[in-house]
This record gives sequence, structure tokens and C-alpha cells, in this order.
Amino acid sequence: MGELTNSFEYGLNASAKKFDGIHKYIRITDIDDSSRKFNSDSITSPDINFSSADNYELKQNDLLFARTGASVGKSYIYTESDGLVYYAGFLIRVRIKPEFDSNFVFQNTFTSSYENFIRITSQRSGQPGVNSKEYASFEISIPSLEEQQMIGSLFKQLDNLTAQNEHKLNLLKQLKQAYLQKIFSQELRFAGFSGTWEQRKLGKIGNTFNGLTGKTKEDFGHGDAKFVTYLNVFQNELATLKQLDSVEIDERQNQVQKGDVFFTTSSETPEEVGMSSVWTYDIKNIYLNSFTFGYRPTVELDLEYLATMLRSPSVRKKITFLAQGISRYNISKSKMMKIEVPIPNIFEQENIGSLFKQLDNLITLNQQKVNLLKKQKQAYLQKMFN
Repeated sequence: MGELTNSFEYGLNASAKKFDGIHKYIRITDIDDSSRKFNSDSITSPDINFSSADNYELKQNDLLFARTGASVGKSYIYTESDGLVYYAGFLIRVRIKPEFDSNFVFQNTFTSSYENFIRITSQRSGQPGVNSKEYASFEISIPSLEEQQMIGSLFKQLDNLTAQNEHKLNLLKQLKQAYLQKIFSQELRFAGFSGTWEQRKLGKIGNTFNGLTGKTKEDFGHGDAKFVTYLNVFQNELATLKQLDSVEIDERQNQVQKGDVFFTTSSETPEEVGMSSVWTYDIKNIYLNSFTFGYRPTVELDLEYLATMLRSPSVRKKITFLAQGISRYNISKSKMMKIEVPIPNIFEQENIGSLFKQLDNLITLNQQKVNLLKKQKQAYLQKMFN
């Protein structure tokens, strides 16, 4: 890469201060891990005299490379739309010669050959790092400038399309969080509903049951029965059929039923304990993981509402408060049953459940689109650069 560049320059040795509205400061942590875009969530300014810092001001198509730490190898390409930006000391600025295309060089940093180069080169005692001379030694196959520009343009369009869809996905997630906050505080209601919601203790509207007991590792991985895994419960508001495993079963075990709720009992952080998942399938011979417990409502509840409500911020706050432990956190089943949850009438439940189901479907579709675009880029990278 050294043959393609005019210079390798190290950044400012300056602390960050509150953003002054003009001068932006980019550090390793300000580069998004996935898109490699400048993350504008928490913009700062460098604490420097700007009249003597022209050399640290980024120009169109400048490249930045992280030179140390866990993010060594992370790259970024500057565009004028990012504003007036100065770069920090743990970054190396690379200016590409005009006879080469900067975006083409930048796209090479997403390839497996670059990842291997960083992995091997950064292996040194202490903190991993790659210096400017080592970056200069990275080999890139160079076609004609016209082909470089065509390839660079293709990937730039893919990156922009991915970024647009990720932005849309984030907006949908934010919208869901806003609805969760407003609906479960009853600040926002559907037309035609005005009555006060009941607050009911879980133990008064349902009963608990245990997951698998008395099993050894030899019982798992085969057998006619299936069980709901811990990750299935932890990751999904509505448990999925895709995350079931086989198990040899006996008569002592509790089969799950449609409408059951599963709760995780242990986690490494209090914020992740007591995660809930609702079972919506009418299937026989399904059981529950031993690191969870089941809950079977005895009153009529809309399952979509139930799934959303149990993961709403207000209910999660109550569950997190019950978490106990030091290195690992656990939750008491009996104390869980004393938690009060909001129960509107069944018709309002159905409206709320339907709204969040539609939102979740939109989020899933957009996530799939983002994943597909990323896979498409990786496929192009594999075919064009390797």
C-alpha cells in the first residue's frame, strides 16, 4: 500500500472536549464497527489551537487506520459531508496518490486477505498494534484506474444502500421503544379504550412449572421429544421452532402448552435475568430447558400482548430489581410471582398485540434486507479481490 500513498501521518495527541458546533474529532471509537461510517451519536471537538492544526484536518478521500488496541485495523474514508474533522493520535491518516482510487483501496480493508494481514501483523506482546510501516507493506492488486473507480463506485453504492436500510431499521426499533414507553404508561391509548388497567400479580393469574429435571448429558441430542433451549427463551419474545433440540424423555417431565411463558433463571448481568418468551404453538411432546422455568396463565390473555408486555421497560425494570448475585445473577421464582403486571381488557390487549406484531414483522423484514446486502457485498468482495 505504501506505493499508492503520498503519506502516512499520525493524529493529534489531544483530549476531547464538548462539541463546539464546528470542529469534529474522530477517534477509533467514533468509527462504526460495521459500516465504518463516522458515528455522530456523541460528537466531540479536539482540545487544541485550531490555527496550528491544519495538518490534522481531513481532506476528501483521506483514509484512516486504527493502529492499536482491540480495534486495530479498523478503517474509515473521509467524505466532505462528515464536516470539518480532525483525527486523533491512535489513528493513521493515509493520503492516496491521484493516480489511484481511494475508495478502491478502502474496500480492500473489508477483504479476508486484509483481515489475515491485520491478525498476523498485530500479534505482538502486550496490546495489539500495526504501525505505518507495517500498513505500508500490505499488498493490494491494482487494476487500471478506470476499473478501480468502477469497483470503488459499486461498493460505495452498496455501502450507501446498506446504511440507508440500517438507518430505517434503527428508526423502526426506536419507534417500537417509544410505543412501549407510551402505551405501557397508558399515556397513549387506542380510540374507544379509556378504562384503567388492572394491576395483577403474576402468581394470582397463573401457575409455575419446572423445566427438565434429572437429566444427564447422555439424554440430549437424540430422542423423539424436543425441548426449548435457553437461547430460544433468551433471544425471542415469541419462542421459535428453529431453536429446539432433541431429548430422551420420561413421564416425570412437564410438557409445554400453547400460551405458556418461559423465564430464564440466571445470567451474567442483572439486566439479562428473567427474560421471557411466549410459546404460541399447539404441539405435543415439547419440553423446557432446565435453566428456565415455565408459567401457565389461568386467565384469558392475548399472546402477542403478553409477549410484548413482559419485555416492556416497566416490567423489565421490576424483574431486574429482583436479580441477586455477584459474578452471576439469579432470580427467585416465588418473588417473580409477586410482580404486578398491567392487564387491560382482552380487546385492548388484542389491539396492542397486533400493533407490536406488525412492528416486529417490519423490523424483521428490514433486518433481513440489511443482512442480505451485507452478504451480497461479501460475495462481491470474495469474487473481485481474492
